[in-house]
Amino acid sequence: MFNKALFKQSAKANFTKWLFVTVPTCIMLAIVIIVLGNLGINDIRDSLKSVFVQADQEAYLKENSVDSYELYLTTMTNYDQTHSFANYLNMVTGNYDAKVAQFEMDNSRQPTKDEIDIIINEVAQEFSAYAGLVQQEPEILKQLVTEILKLYSKDTSLKGEALYDEYFTMQVYQNAYQTEIIKDGVTQQQAADKAESAKEIALDAINKYKQDSTSQGYSYNRDNYLIIARNYVNSYMYDRVYNMQISAGETEQSANEYAVSVKVISNSAISTYQLWLNEYENDDPNNPITQEEIYQAKVYACQSISDQIPEKVAVALEELGNMDIYGLIIGSIFYRIAGLLLPMVFVIMTANGLLAGQIDSGSMAYVLSTPIKRRTVAVTQMMYLLFSLLSMFALLTCVSVVAVWVVGGNNFAINYGEILLFNLGAFLTMFAISGYCFMCSAIFNRTKYSLSIGGGLTIFSLVCTILGLFGSQVVPSAMRISAMNFFNYISIITLFDTVSILNGSLNYLWQFGVLILVGIITFIAGVFRFDRKDLPL
Repeated sequence: MFNKALFKQSAKANFTKWLFVTVPTCIMLAIVIIVLGNLGINDIRDSLKSVFVQADQEAYLKENSVDSYELYLTTMTNYDQTHSFANYLNMVTGNYDAKVAQFEMDNSRQPTKDEIDIIINEVAQEFSAYAGLVQQEPEILKQLVTEILKLYSKDTSLKGEALYDEYFTMQVYQNAYQTEIIKDGVTQQQAADKAESAKEIALDAINKYKQDSTSQGYSYNRDNYLIIARNYVNSYMYDRVYNMQISAGETEQSANEYAVSVKVISNSAISTYQLWLNEYENDDPNNPITQEEIYQAKVYACQSISDQIPEKVAVALEELGNMDIYGLIIGSIFYRIAGLLLPMVFVIMTANGLLAGQIDSGSMAYVLSTPIKRRTVAVTQMMYLLFSLLSMFALLTCVSVVAVWVVGGNNFAINYGEILLFNLGAFLTMFAISGYCFMCSAIFNRTKYSLSIGGGLTIFSLVCTILGLFGSQVVPSAMRISAMNFFNYISIITLFDTVSILNGSLNYLWQFGVLILVGIITFIAGVFRFDRKDLPL
């Protein structure tokens, strides 16, 4: 089944071709890896990505600033409208204390939680009769008293205004927490931190209101506090960021510079927000500004770079920032296209020359005039073709591993494991291609037919891969032509999935299996066909 002399003859006859294919391919691969490793080709991509990350961070800071600004003013407005209710809380809590004391006297024990709720409900129901006095709807007032008394039942040291302030800021906390927790990717701790900040801002706004309201003839007007609120939020953002930077180990100078930049961003966002609110108010002075207009003003104030450019351009730039340039050049361009070109030429010429070429030239008659059987000839030539490919890609693997080591080893964008899988995939692709080229050489007696079918299919696959590259997902959408992806479905090279290797998925395993199966079937078919066909000897 194997003839050593014939194997040596084939190796000697094709060594020059093998050498002139293997050496240039190895040199090209080494140059590509080393040049990419030293160019820092990802610097531009990372810079672009950094711009969008900074833009998103800036948008987040703007949103926090505008929210804090609006919270400060809304707190003062709402507190001005409702704080008078605090004057009646001593009466409410006194009534509650009296009912609890009466219960303890009658039952010689403290009331349970359910019994406390009953007492609270009774007090709230009785006080709802004063709805007109405090300018509230009876049901709303009853609910308000119920919630305040539940807070009071946990801490009876709170009285009058202090109790109302605690209730008011707790409502701010809960609203901020509920608003934040429903956002995607926000943890409970992050929501709690945001709610705690909102409570702190609300408390500062209340204290400012109390301080100013002691002035004789004081009358609250939101417009009088626009500048105060803006300056407060700017200082609040500065202090918070500065302390965070110091806690992170930054120097005072570095912390101050970063905190000042945040303060500038905050001031810009708030000014833009208020300008848009003024614009909406001036459009129709007779109608109050709507919630939709407030929301739109906030959107304009918090826009980042990615929000201001067209959506398709933003998507394209984001893809470019996330693109794996090393994977594109080394994986998709070299290993699936450029690195297969010369080996394909070698396989087309060698596979044809091993059988069909010798039949066409008449030298096969001399080979078969010896005691060597046809099947032995076919198997020996098949073994040589496989050995030449295996040795070629073994050398290519060594060169690629050394090149990766030179540029940083596993610190390089493509690690040792991935480069080994690239070489294995390239070998299996050529194994499948050499299989059907060998089968064509075994089927046809004329070189022109063997080359046109086997070589034609091989070049067709390569051209389809080149065209399909422009429609594949590795190319940014700005450059991608989706219709070109059709060519990927009609090329055997598509089964060499470098993207799957780089992504860490295992899809490439079944694709490698298909390539192995194609190679085995076509080689076996070629051997059997050559063994049984009629030869024009």
